Amino acid sequence: MIRKAELRDIPRIAEIIVFGKRTAYRPIFQNDAFSFNELQVCSLAEAYTRDLSQLQHMLVYDDGILKGVINRKYSKDRIEICDFYVDPFFTGKGIGRTLIRHVIRVAGQTQIHAIFLWVIAENQKARTFYERNGFVTNGKTALIEGTNKLDMYYEQTFP
Repeated sequence: MIRKAELRDIPRIAEIIVFGKRTAYRPIFQNDAFSFNELQVCSLAEAYTRDLSQLQHMLVYDDGILKGVINRKYSKDRIEICDFYVDPFFTGKGIGRTLIRHVIRVAGQTQIHAIFLWVIAENQKARTFYERNGFVTNGKTALIEGTNKLDMYYEQTFP
């Protein structure tokens, strides 16, 4: 069900990410020009195809239909979750929980000491999800470039 992303997955990955971003961020940023002109499935798919290294640490949830994606960046003994989306048609079915718990389980079995990510402060749904899955914020925030919105740092550590 959870597997490494493959070249053949790129169109579906791009679709999930674009529609996930539109669903999550349009109500917060209220920027239709970005959401519907700049953020395009074909453009994102082309970017992944030009730079396949972006798939190196990407996992997908695939039960015959690709329904979710989580991408990670590794640095020393830490993992950053940088893209994590479930197709809006399949949210609320445990797919996100399955993906994040897989990453947590694998990290806990290796030399990884922390998983971290940034969440837009106004994205209460995402914040609640991460908190339910063992992530905590330490109060560290950063202004999202070009906006007046704050990103919040969340982390889960391992002994």
